[in-house]
Amino acid sequence: MKKAILGICAVTLALALAACTSAPASGSAPASQPATASQPASEPASEPVSQPASEPASDAADYAAYTLQFDVPGDFAQLEELPEGVSAMFQAADGSSLNLVIYENDGSLASDVTQETMVALLEDAFAQQLGTEVPLENVAFETGKLGDVCPYYRLGFTINLNGVTMNQTAVGVNADRAYTFTYTDMTGGDWAQAFEDSIASITPVSQ
Repeated sequence: MKKAILGICAVTLALALAACTSAPASGSAPASQPATASQPASEPASEPVSQPASEPASDAADYAAYTLQFDVPGDFAQLEELPEGVSAMFQAADGSSLNLVIYENDGSLASDVTQETMVALLEDAFAQQLGTEVPLENVAFETGKLGDVCPYYRLGFTINLNGVTMNQTAVGVNADRAYTFTYTDMTGGDWAQAFEDSIASITPVSQ
């Protein structure tokens, strides 16, 4: 039961984060094609990639001219049946997961969001989903440009539900579309390095 509740929270988080910075095209569902995973779901992430796989991005480049590639953490299998609104989902045997939500760009930039806005949004989403207040702890937040071209934010935090500690990290990126990666560690930290490697591998690739 605890894993089921935490799984719902993970999906709630993914959708809430995506909604914070983007909107579906013409009121439709998120784009159905996920970003390219550069490693199979069963293979561990290799070395973090810090530069685009093709030509380097320039400061003046248009982020919409880039798509994203990323490495899936080892032992995470891609799910065929997805929660509504989720574009791709990879899950470990312990229930930890990587959710990917993709929307069309609507002009808002991931790098423009603030920690205060994000924390308030998520605490409200959790309260509505669970019927109780769930404060975010150990919050870490940053914004910038991925590969010097794609605006991004990164939000990490810990929540405690029914005695279970769940660490979550979300990364929102504007590229050819608006991508939100949500990493959920239900072990209390066993996947921390694998998630860091996967986040480091998110790379803009010129189309």
